[in-house]
Amino acid sequence: MKQIMINIKRLMLLAVAAAGLASCNKEEIKTKAVSIQIRGYNIGNSELEVSLDAVVYDKFKTAPDKVLNFAKVFTYPSNQGQALLKIKDVISGKEVYQNQLSLNTPELERFFPFVFINGSPLEIKAPAADPSTNKMAFYIYYPQSDDAIDIFMKNKAGQTVYIAKNVKPATWSYADYVTTEGFKDNNEDFTWYFVKTGTTDQWAFNDSEGMSRAGTSLLYIPKKEEKGRVQTYFVTPASNQLDAISLFKI
Repeated sequence: MKQIMINIKRLMLLAVAAAGLASCNKEEIKTKAVSIQIRGYNIGNSELEVSLDAVVYDKFKTAPDKVLNFAKVFTYPSNQGQALLKIKDVISGKEVYQNQLSLNTPELERFFPFVFINGSPLEIKAPAADPSTNKMAFYIYYPQSDDAIDIFMKNKAGQTVYIAKNVKPATWSYADYVTTEGFKDNNEDFTWYFVKTGTTDQWAFNDSEGMSRAGTSLLYIPKKEEKGRVQTYFVTPASNQLDAISLFKI
């Protein structure tokens, strides 16, 4: 009986020690966080929903024909090595995007461009960087016409500079851009105009000037003689305005 009691005490001590060790381990597992941003566009009849592992952001769905602008901080245990980012089409129930994120990196911000057009993700074809210039890429969605488009920028003084020429809708088009005098001020917003190629006043979208221009405040264009940047844009006329969306990390 005495030996049985000793054995029971030993088992109890082992259990207490194990519980204490587990408690210590729990205290050592700290919480980390990473900022997740998805920017793009949703065209068609789909409704998009973002999830990270078991966390479903069902209150932040992207309706059809709307800008996709998702930004959340994802918290996780410090011993977690990966997280699964998914985008689901709520209407069809299909998963339309998946990315396994490695969390064992010093990156505190992750950016993902995503454009969904009539049930299919658009391949984002960014050009290679060039230290001597800024590489600009444009994808224009405008099924009403396949006419080529010029893009020029105007400042408050009325000066203009071309951003890109002969941009074809429904395909990626590329141009080089270096800042010039009158367009270097970080505190000034400029205006982009979209016109039929070879003209300055034949508006590209719906024959409307209002639907063929966009301010640069959210386009994050190069200023102050910056070079080496790669900037991709998705452009489409919405119901009452022109949507020009930057698809790169700021």
